[in-house]
Amino acid sequence: MADGKAVLLMEATMHLAIASRSPLIRAGLAAGLGAREGLLVVLAAESFAALRAASFGGAEVAIVDCADAAEGGDAAEPAFAADGPRIIVLADPGDERIGEWLIDGCSVLPRDASSEQIAAAAEASLAGLVATPPAFAADALRYERVGERRSVPPGFDALTPRERQVLVEMSHGLGNREIGGALGISAHTAKFHVAQIIAKLDAQSRAHAVAKALRAGLVDV
Repeated sequence: MADGKAVLLMEATMHLAIASRSPLIRAGLAAGLGAREGLLVVLAAESFAALRAASFGGAEVAIVDCADAAEGGDAAEPAFAADGPRIIVLADPGDERIGEWLIDGCSVLPRDASSEQIAAAAEASLAGLVATPPAFAADALRYERVGERRSVPPGFDALTPRERQVLVEMSHGLGNREIGGALGISAHTAKFHVAQIIAKLDAQSRAHAVAKALRAGLVDV
């Protein structure tokens, strides 16, 4: 080196977590993804809830086999949270939940997706994108009926008029101080309303609460 200093260049490694009820699927995903350069599987578990309980092992992306959220299984549905990893759901074609997962900010791929496709979706998700094949996008439009206002889910009717106003501002991506400024309340009061909204909607985070409101057609972005 011209300046006499040694410089060590290391390729960035993406950390992954995997959830599937099937030990064979877990092992196959771990082997296929772990063999790819720049990827490291840090945690594999039987359920999304187990991943969450372990803080996803610090992973940046979680790959969840859709059987994990099937009837009689985990009560925890995969959903993107601003303070958690990006989520990639592996689903069967025609699954009616595809649209819900996409609205919640998850990428959705076929269960037989290759490790190359999953790796590409993981990279896209870290860039803030939602990845899904055209056929799944069509399924989302079919089952979610974009543009149709849905019935109000449980929890929304418990929101006060002020909390509904705060929820609208949350959907615009405003922080507590900005919400306070927009509504003429203090940042502390805005923070209290946000906490109440998250609790009443049984959401995991601000982003999850907004996703539920978007799904119900109660807010627009």
